[in-house]
Amino acid sequence: MRIYHPKSINSLLLIGFILVVVPLMAALIHATWSVDKLVVQGQRALFATVRATQNVQLLVETITAMERNARQYKVLGDIALLEVYQENHQKFLETTGRLAALHLSKLQRQRLELIIEIEDRINDVLISSLPGAEETAAAVDGFGELARDARKMLIDNRKLVEGEVERLDQIGESLERRLVLQAMALVPGALILAAVFTILITRPLRQLDRAIRRLGDGDFSKPAKITGPRDLEQLGERLNWMRTRLLEVEQEKTRFLHHISHELKTPLTAIREGAELLNEGVVGNLNAQQGEITAILRDNTLQLQKLIEDLLDFNIAASRASQLHAEPVALHTLIDNVLTDHKVALLARQLVLEKSLKPVEMVGDRAKLHTLVDNLLSNAIKFSPEEARLRVRLESQGGQVIIEVADSGPGIPEPERRRIFDAFYQGAKPTNGHVRGTGLGLSIAREYAQAHGGYIEVIDSEDQGACLKVVLPISQAAENE
Repeated sequence: MRIYHPKSINSLLLIGFILVVVPLMAALIHATWSVDKLVVQGQRALFATVRATQNVQLLVETITAMERNARQYKVLGDIALLEVYQENHQKFLETTGRLAALHLSKLQRQRLELIIEIEDRINDVLISSLPGAEETAAAVDGFGELARDARKMLIDNRKLVEGEVERLDQIGESLERRLVLQAMALVPGALILAAVFTILITRPLRQLDRAIRRLGDGDFSKPAKITGPRDLEQLGERLNWMRTRLLEVEQEKTRFLHHISHELKTPLTAIREGAELLNEGVVGNLNAQQGEITAILRDNTLQLQKLIEDLLDFNIAASRASQLHAEPVALHTLIDNVLTDHKVALLARQLVLEKSLKPVEMVGDRAKLHTLVDNLLSNAIKFSPEEARLRVRLESQGGQVIIEVADSGPGIPEPERRRIFDAFYQGAKPTNGHVRGTGLGLSIAREYAQAHGGYIEVIDSEDQGACLKVVLPISQAAENE
């Protein structure tokens, strides 16, 4: 079953943005709604308690005024005072009615009902009895109990306010805990989603980068495999098409080199053998000038033969058909033999050789390893000025062989460090004016290093000049495929 891939990287970005932002926005909206709800509850509770307090306070004042009017009526017997009392009684009824409509506690409502009941009895007595009657005096004394109950109701209301404030505090703390837990769950989740989508976005880009780098390094063996948005997968398909075309061009170039090398080698052999016969005097003695020309002819044919052999070596190294003939190889001995082969060139240029060869054995192809080291030394000698220092080092580290060859020449500029291993690339002309070669030596060295499962690179030298480092595995050699 094919995993769904967005059609474009923009779609993937949009999906990632939605999945990361939407939960955070939902959490923010929920937090805002919860806080608003708490504020509304607090406002309602505050308004209710304020109205209850105001009405209870008004009730206390009304009862006090009624008691004063009733006592004056009892003493003076003036009917006008009874009318004033009735006005306050009406105000009492309105106040208790407003209180009864409020959200009161059970105790407050009981006290309110008791106050209404006592006041109703007192009012009936005052209306139906004479001012000096004993019933009137007893009723007036009942206002004291009525006032005490009203003040208790005021105290209860204050306690209710304190309880409501405490309840809101508890709700606020609970809401705070929920929001903190929500944030603790959402923020890591958002970070994880962001990390996942970052990987999903950058992975195909890294795959493209690796594929392009392989093509740039001349490695056409592996196809570009891009997994991700469809537009990037299509770009990978275009890279594979380009890889196929480059591979065909590379094969054509290899066939051309193979044919042209052999075609050149046949007449060159005849020329070289003819020059040897002339130089040896087989066809007759030569004078001094003729001998000099014959020697020049022979030397140039040898040099041309070396260039053709380099082309053949490159053709063999570049073709994946060649196999390694693996055997135990004592590298320190092999490098000593190569140095012996170059002894004449070292003496001719008066180079000071510094070698540090530790005994190292590995499994590899002796001939290819010999060619690898020979090309490195030839390159170093060619670019070294006269009476300069040439350093060769061999050691093993962590199951790997390390070979370093450093010269004292002009060095390799940073922009050229990757290109010098490309076929036919020769870089800047050496300062000593030495004749330039084919530009295949380091390319062959890289092919043979990769054939053994290793690599070659340019590193910073201890002194002025270039330093080439070869890293090869000791335990096994990788066959070409």
